[in-house]
Amino acid sequence: MKSLWSDQEAQQIIAHYGEQGINEDIALRVYTTRLLGGDPILVLHGGGNTSVKTSTTDLVGDEHRVLCVKGSGWDIWV
Repeated sequence: MKSLWSDQEAQQIIAHYGEQGINEDIALRVYTTRLLGGDPILVLHGGGNTSVKTSTTDLVGDEHRVLCVKGSGWDIWV
């Protein structure tokens, strides 16, 4: 199977989501989810879960380790 990964596209995704305050871990998970979901050989109809462990800052400025999950049947945001 040929890899569809593109360093240039990955950096564009990181920059795009970074402008919206979304960290690199989540931006790259969006990118990889789109790569996998775009190939019907790799996914079942209805999608699947994808997740990433990352850090985020809450409203009072405290940093927390979190697990972000895109559940089955839900689109990943554009």
